[in-house]
Amino acid sequence: MKVAILGAAGQTGTPLIEEALARGHEVIAIARSPEKISTEDPRVTKRAGDGFDEASIIKALEGADAVITTVGKTNLRDKRYNLSTAAHRAVMAGMKTHNIRRLLAISSVGAAQGIKRKGLRRNIYRWLRRKYYGDMYQMEKELEASNLDVTVLRAPMLYNGPCQNNYRVLEDESYQNILRISRADLVQFIFDDLENNQWVNHTIAVADIDERG
Repeated sequence: MKVAILGAAGQTGTPLIEEALARGHEVIAIARSPEKISTEDPRVTKRAGDGFDEASIIKALEGADAVITTVGKTNLRDKRYNLSTAAHRAVMAGMKTHNIRRLLAISSVGAAQGIKRKGLRRNIYRWLRRKYYGDMYQMEKELEASNLDVTVLRAPMLYNGPCQNNYRVLEDESYQNILRISRADLVQFIFDDLENNQWVNHTIAVADIDERG
């Protein structure tokens, strides 16, 4: 399978590329600055694509069999809060253009609506990012209505650590405590689902078995 990874230069993009190659897939690695994608593996094709530039995304997706998106805005000073919707509208247009059906989109547990977490600081953080999370929620709704084969994966707090294969899938929105998962476990889950299609047409979260209050 040739897998397009949008956001390939980021912290999650790198392990996604590594996992794809380990499983024998080819990769189209897409980033605003493709020169920042660290791998030089010949099975990886680097392409430029900006989530706010639909034409660049459509062009970058040519030849892909499936798409994984790991896009997100971390700079709160950037007032463009619509990156998630803009990027995924471009992805949907590109998938339609190139007859690609399968998409796994990484969202965030923060996109869940009406959730109040324990602790004042956590709820202040959510309030500061409310427009960002609102845009993510809108993106999720648009993907669910897209008629594509989509898994929306709400990622919790990510950390760097070994793959332990010790996580759970949450189908509801019971996100009261801090949820965490290692990037290694996250990418393992992503490629398991990409290959077996267990969670197509679902919006889910994955997290370590242990909860932290």
